[in-house]
Amino acid sequence: MKVILFVFPLFILWFLSCTDKRDDSIITFHLSKSDYIESINVQGTVQAVVNFPVMPPRSMYGQMTVVRLAQDGAFVKKGDTICILSSAAVESMYEQMLTSIETLEAELKKTEADNRLNLALLEAQLATSEAQLKLTSLDTLQMKFATAVNRKLLELEMKKALIEKQKTERKLVATKNIGESDIRQKNARIMQEKMRAQSFADQINAMTIIAQRDGIIMRTEAPTVMIMSTMGSGTFGGQIKEGSVLFLNTPVLQFPDLSRMEVSANVGEADFKRIEKGQKVVITVNAANKLVTTGKVNRKSLASSTSQRYSPSKVKSYEVKIDVDSCHSVMKPGLSADCEILLKEASDTLFVPTMAIFEKDSIKLVYVKEKKKFIPVKVETGSSGSSYTIITGGLKGDELISLSEPPASRIISGKVSTDTIKKP
Repeated sequence: MKVILFVFPLFILWFLSCTDKRDDSIITFHLSKSDYIESINVQGTVQAVVNFPVMPPRSMYGQMTVVRLAQDGAFVKKGDTICILSSAAVESMYEQMLTSIETLEAELKKTEADNRLNLALLEAQLATSEAQLKLTSLDTLQMKFATAVNRKLLELEMKKALIEKQKTERKLVATKNIGESDIRQKNARIMQEKMRAQSFADQINAMTIIAQRDGIIMRTEAPTVMIMSTMGSGTFGGQIKEGSVLFLNTPVLQFPDLSRMEVSANVGEADFKRIEKGQKVVITVNAANKLVTTGKVNRKSLASSTSQRYSPSKVKSYEVKIDVDSCHSVMKPGLSADCEILLKEASDTLFVPTMAIFEKDSIKLVYVKEKKKFIPVKVETGSSGSSYTIITGGLKGDELISLSEPPASRIISGKVSTDTIKKP
């Protein structure tokens, strides 16, 4: 027979059923050997031990807002769109870059046109100078017939025409070099702006996140933070969903590794002290066709759970991690789990309600019913739970013991009986 200890009121019903029908004034308990199990029940959530995070792209230009997000627990295939983010700052900067590029390209076209016009004017001026030089050179044929003064004037005309031609040639070369340099600078500026614009375009494209593997995908929670400003203060965080603003570099989604599962449970302060690593756990997942499996306590955290940190409740709860021994295909992350943590176990042993043990002169004893009287019997005790205590000596089993101290008139006076004490 296996007895599992739950809530104290159930014990009372059990004790009443064991009461001696001939005398209702004193409630008795029929002692027999059975399996002793003391446990506590806690609620938890199934989760994967290892998760592969889906990180948002890094951005230096402000916060990002979740526009669309894959459903929690959905199965996705590689290449599916699982998240779309937006950033007003990045999109604004990208639009500014496009406008700047358009302006620079317009300026480049104007510069190229002005440069072509200037070169054409200078080339025409050079052609005029060359023609003038040729005309002047024809006039030199008359120099042998001209007077000395006219000959001097013709020579000066020749020099002037040559100087104008050389001046125009130098101006043409300089204008061409300056124009080409200006065009190169504007092209370089346009290239830089296009590279910056491409960087913003890449960031915008990266805000559409594509699945890199097949599998079940889970939503995540952002760390809870307190933000205070002149406009007020508030607590931000919790599960990431459509409309959430990403304040920190937090995964927006995650792919759980379904080969290793655990249960995260919040345990009250009183029960937390009784839990130890390695204790067996019976896990029931009702949403998974009432799946029952086993596990062990892996670790417990002294830090209060996230949900408790900003809660006005004075009742603290702490986190306990429970490893699942055998994973099942129906056990999905996010499902609720009922966990029975086995604190103490003993097979085929004697145990009595703790309320049936009394202490007299540093001696622990119980009152064993003998007909209508009660004999005080010294007992040795083992481990004790919240409601039951294991008996290691003093009783053999099949006795009826009182759950309350009988009146003196019904106690067999004399020395405390030690006949049934088991020697070690």
